[in-house]
Amino acid sequence: MNKQLRIIIGDIGDESAANIAAAFAGEGEWAVTRLQRHDKLTAAVRTEHPDVLVLNLTAETIHVPVLTEELLRHSELVILVLYNRKNDGLARILTQQGVHYVPCTKNITELVSYVYRLSGMREPAQDAAVNRKDPEYAVTHLLHCFGIPTNLRGFHYLRCAIMTAYRQDIPSGCMMNLIYPAVAELLHSTPSRVERSIRHAITQAWENADGRNGWEYGVCDGHRMTNSEFISFAVDWLRTEQQQRLYG
Repeated sequence: MNKQLRIIIGDIGDESAANIAAAFAGEGEWAVTRLQRHDKLTAAVRTEHPDVLVLNLTAETIHVPVLTEELLRHSELVILVLYNRKNDGLARILTQQGVHYVPCTKNITELVSYVYRLSGMREPAQDAAVNRKDPEYAVTHLLHCFGIPTNLRGFHYLRCAIMTAYRQDIPSGCMMNLIYPAVAELLHSTPSRVERSIRHAITQAWENADGRNGWEYGVCDGHRMTNSEFISFAVDWLRTEQQQRLYG
């Protein structure tokens, strides 16, 4: 039986990280996205012990050589750095560190296969195109429909809150008392910061809705949904989506 691969993908504020994570999840691997910031990634590697870290340099959110040197000093994980435009100086530094500096590809199947080869794992058992049945991918798509920008901290807190409530089947009546502390622990924050950031993300999306598809679901009755209303709605929507895909 093959060992499950653990992969963390740096999230730069678009759908690419969720797509890559969904492709690996479709292969039965443990794959999550984490905000591509130095502090967030070092904390995630320290606590979640991945085998592979995928960084995305199509948007430069971190000083890569400093981060990779620090991570490799304390772990033996495989690191991939994806780029659009090659920097020869950076390529030399990363190669010396043992980091794989590779061009970004839109073919996720190729990327999955490449990671398997680097890690000494099997080839994908199936087409690794984006698995849209993956719950985290579905939640990411839903938040994009509501116009919640991924560069907000609240986006990541909100996605984590929805997934936590969905997986743990938390009743809506006691949801907030349980969700904020759970998300804070997972994402190394505080319950009050989680609550404020989620509220800010929902408010910003509501104020800039401008015909966004998400707000046409008819669930807000002319007012901005509260945190608990949004999370409860998203969890119910996700359960319905997953049941339709399972039985439909």
